[in-house]
Amino acid sequence: MARTCVTGTERNISPYEIMIILDPDVDEERQQEMLERVQQIIRDGGGEIDHVNDWGRRKLGYVMDKKADGRYVIVTCSASVDGLREAERVMAINKEVVIRYMSVLLNRTEAERAKANGAPLPVDDRPEGEARPARAGRGGPRGRRPR
Repeated sequence: MARTCVTGTERNISPYEIMIILDPDVDEERQQEMLERVQQIIRDGGGEIDHVNDWGRRKLGYVMDKKADGRYVIVTCSASVDGLREAERVMAINKEVVIRYMSVLLNRTEAERAKANGAPLPVDDRPEGEARPARAGRGGPRGRRPR
């Protein structure tokens, strides 16, 4: 865990990946403002932005806030806990722009990979248009298994 000294007090700076799902129907300018604001909050908290990977518009795993798709952006950074909390607070307030967000603390190996390469695009091994295989669920009515 890296430590840095800021004006006589010690703050923990740790590596994070922040996945932000933006509403693709919102104006591009407002989306960009939100991304820049999050990055500035992290910098103001003593952190550093390593990569911003824009995966673009992608289908969501399930409908969220009546949206079937979203714009995925992954921010790889080193941040203080206070800076990260403030960024999360701002994203939570701006529900008209941010559909969902998630911050993940990276271990040393993940942090080195992320610092060097950013967040790689997910691999989809299904042919175009093919649905996901059905989950092996519980059979019968109301999810009960036959006896």
